[in-house]
Amino acid sequence: MKTDKLRKINYIMIGKIAGAAILSALLGMLLLVLTGLIPQSAIEESCRESGAYFKEHELFPLLIEGQFNTRQDNYADCILVNIMYHISGEELPVSLIKASYYNPELESVEVSLWESLQEVKEPNVDYFRYWHGGMVLLRPLFLFTGIEGARLILGCILLLLTLLNVILLWKQHAKSLAVCYLMGNCIVQFWMCAFCIEYITTFLVMNVVMAVCIRFFKRREDTKSLYGKMFVLSAVSGVWTCFFDFLTTETLAITIPLLMLLVLRYEAGELENFGKELKRIVCCGMLWGVSYGVMFVFKWLLAAGTLGWQAINSALQSAGERIGGTVYLGDTNLDPEASGMQRFIGAILRNQGSLFPFRNEMQLGAAMGCFLGVVLLCFAIVYMLRGRNYSGTMILLCILLGLVPYLRYTVLENHAYLHYFFTYRAQLVTITALLFITYEFGLKNLRKSPSKQK
Repeated sequence: MKTDKLRKINYIMIGKIAGAAILSALLGMLLLVLTGLIPQSAIEESCRESGAYFKEHELFPLLIEGQFNTRQDNYADCILVNIMYHISGEELPVSLIKASYYNPELESVEVSLWESLQEVKEPNVDYFRYWHGGMVLLRPLFLFTGIEGARLILGCILLLLTLLNVILLWKQHAKSLAVCYLMGNCIVQFWMCAFCIEYITTFLVMNVVMAVCIRFFKRREDTKSLYGKMFVLSAVSGVWTCFFDFLTTETLAITIPLLMLLVLRYEAGELENFGKELKRIVCCGMLWGVSYGVMFVFKWLLAAGTLGWQAINSALQSAGERIGGTVYLGDTNLDPEASGMQRFIGAILRNQGSLFPFRNEMQLGAAMGCFLGVVLLCFAIVYMLRGRNYSGTMILLCILLGLVPYLRYTVLENHAYLHYFFTYRAQLVTITALLFITYEFGLKNLRKSPSKQK
């Protein structure tokens, strides 16, 4: 009897999770259609303004001269504007699925966009493997501003959301976590998100999910009830991350909310044993990953229905390229190819090195030295200043969440190696966790009298 009741509860939970994920996917599609109904003529002037901007600027400029972690990606944003401009109202569903843009072979994307704005050009490249949910944000904004104005507006929204989460944490009496989160954002140069649509979408999703997660938490609430809501939120987060993201810092949408909830429960004295806590984190992560992956597959199936089954083969080939594609040790394909070990080490160390203000040249040995030096210093502080509040369980759980970005870099080696200048921001969870551990179990004890530490 008890087993039947438990099975019924599990079925209800699975239904809630699946239902929330499906509704999120349908809502995303509805938003694409509704914003796609905005006629090309209504956004043409803003697209021209944006085309002129891209034509006058480099595709990958450094906003601070020589500093790698301030590299802007005009290339991705230019393609997004190109796709958005060529959405056809006459066959809207097909056009949204195909996500076509104009770019003749061997022609630079900013030149192609500009030419297509001067005279009617037939889109010749299908970019169907992503949802390109950023159009949902851009098309309404392009009714009255171009790419620069849109970036500024979204940047201001991100700043407000970040400060909102700091305030929410402060109200939950998690003041040290609020400061660590703000410092972590500064270390990963989150202000760069205001200069690229590609960079900002995941940060927007992350902050919204984080705010909901913080609001979920109530002291002395039943843990099962809390994580029931978190399981649903994790699945919803995976759907929206896939919808908006362009393969940048996607893991932040689950790792940061989980870290916030972990710390809030620890500070409320509600943390249970390591096994139970790890199981909950893994379940949330798996639900996020499954919904993220299924959302991708759903888009590929829609593309297959429109373009034929070869669309899925094309998408899988592209995915394979991101995982194990060739990378070169220099800036051109005339340079030697990186070996498997060089690609693996480079994918990790390039991202770690981007946390530091290297200029003009990043030596991987120096990157590793700087990163390991900071980590060892933090743990030395914890070791020397640890007190009665020391929690090995909490530290280990924070470390595991902080390691998630490196798992991502390992799986998508090619992508992490080539695009380290923005994928490194996935380490926001690593930095925030490290800062919290260092303060909570080390520096915080400097404020206590020796008698209280014994």
